[in-house]
Amino acid sequence: MMTKIDRCFLMLLAGGVALASWYNKDFQAVKEPVVVEVKKVTKEVVKVEKKVQEGVPDFAAMMDVKKKKREFFGFMKQMVEEENERLAGIRQEIEMLREKPALHETEEKWLMDMGRKFRVDEELRVSDEFYDDLLDRVDEIPVSLALVQAANESAWGTSRFAMEANNYFGQWCFTKGCGVIPGARPEGATYEVRKFGSPAESVRSYMHNLNTSHHYEGLREMRSKRRFSGEPVTGPLLAQGLYSYSIRGVDYVEELISMIESNGLLKYDLEKPLTELNEVKDDQSYIMATDTFYTADANRPGSALQ
Repeated sequence: MMTKIDRCFLMLLAGGVALASWYNKDFQAVKEPVVVEVKKVTKEVVKVEKKVQEGVPDFAAMMDVKKKKREFFGFMKQMVEEENERLAGIRQEIEMLREKPALHETEEKWLMDMGRKFRVDEELRVSDEFYDDLLDRVDEIPVSLALVQAANESAWGTSRFAMEANNYFGQWCFTKGCGVIPGARPEGATYEVRKFGSPAESVRSYMHNLNTSHHYEGLREMRSKRRFSGEPVTGPLLAQGLYSYSIRGVDYVEELISMIESNGLLKYDLEKPLTELNEVKDDQSYIMATDTFYTADANRPGSALQ
């Protein structure tokens, strides 16, 4: 027969087993969903990271210098040519409208919109002076110049600002949170290195900066004179209008010209201009269809801190 002590011990043991079984069951029920949720979050993060890198070559991983240069120029050249083609199309429309004896209300409005976007004095209204100023600003940037500036400013696509902000031309912005804060930014300074949604946006902003900022009036004058004389507009020529782009001044300009020569890029500037290759389109819908991505006063005259 079991003594009272034995019965008490068995009852305590049975209670302990039951309690352990209940605790373990409850713990597993709570623990499993947490693990599943963490897995879901981890998968989402991986997807986002892959999406950010999609379409942009990993230039930092390219150890072969010749291959890196070839890949970088090929990557940037397509975007530069596409933006030049867009500018050439707008320029053709302006020239076509200038030849018309009278403008439709929508055509005049489109011209004034272009004037505002390219910072033409609004007091000029639609006049010969207005057309001259607008056409000086709506024009192409030599491919060779855009390529070497991108390479110089982004360290061949490997700089922090190129990889984190799609900024290949060292453009600044002055609104808090508009970009990436440089590590070497002086105390009290408020500028940031502007962040773009894509490399193509960086190319468009760079060209718009050269075509509108007062710092580059000399560049635009040289380009206009070449257009008037029928001579090719080249990177080495327009580089001489970029002394304000970098605090390095003359040394910066000389380096750009040297890069164009050493990499054999002048050939791209000697190809027939897009404005001569494209047919003028007499299409009202095309006239009214314009892109809205333009920078305001966000760009500084100089280059980025690498």
